[in-house]
Amino acid sequence: MSVIAAVLGSPVSHSLSPAIHRAAFVTAGRAGDYSAIECQANTLEATLISLRDGGAIGASITMPLKEDVITHLSSLSDTAKELNAVNCVVFSEGQVIGHNTDGDGCCDALVEQGGADLSNVSVVLLGGGGTARAIALSVLRHGAQVIVVNRTTEKANSMVRSLSSYGKITVGSVADIAHANILVNATSVGMNTTESPVDVSLLHSGLMVLDAVYSPMETTLLAAARRAGCVAVDGLWMLIHQARHQQILWFGQNPSAEVMRSAAEQELASRRK
Repeated sequence: MSVIAAVLGSPVSHSLSPAIHRAAFVTAGRAGDYSAIECQANTLEATLISLRDGGAIGASITMPLKEDVITHLSSLSDTAKELNAVNCVVFSEGQVIGHNTDGDGCCDALVEQGGADLSNVSVVLLGGGGTARAIALSVLRHGAQVIVVNRTTEKANSMVRSLSSYGKITVGSVADIAHANILVNATSVGMNTTESPVDVSLLHSGLMVLDAVYSPMETTLLAAARRAGCVAVDGLWMLIHQARHQQILWFGQNPSAEVMRSAAEQELASRRK
């Protein structure tokens, strides 16, 4: 079976992307596969060329290649250029075009699963890395105000400086959660642990909480959010929606998020057996 697209990174054996994208392929009747390819920076160019010349439509890019891939691209979308990070590549008429769908995936999860209206709301964003930057840019473009909270103040300040032209973004503290509408955890705190990135006593019923961590699906933060009466959105929805945006870039068609989610849940369940 020919490969239509693939996820490139290291390690990728744990990636849910093959299950998610294959489900979309099957639903759309696409005859081809989506594979996971173990790839380092020194093999990236050859891998991209092989996929392109083999007739693939594009590729998903994951850690640690989101910046390394840029040197091998013909052009970048405005979002990828602003973030200096790419998580999706499109092969088109000999060109290799880089995009970043992480932030829009988060916003879609907040809107579609959380019911959020992102215009004129206050979002406390935990984290200062690439995922946090992508989320900040997208929610700013949707009209939200962003308060960045990060252990390294300089990283938070750097994010604020680079994104201030898109809207109101400031550096704050966890105390700002008391007056926020939305809390997004874009750190790795809570991944496969029972840790929470913030003191759960800060959560309140007027808050929507999205945790980008999806292993476990119900993190300590999300469990506490539900107990506090918050609207809670798990990180798997963000993963699904950023993948859905990649399908739109590749094929111009919007696949079912529910179908992709079901495939991801089945894959996770099979791993627990």
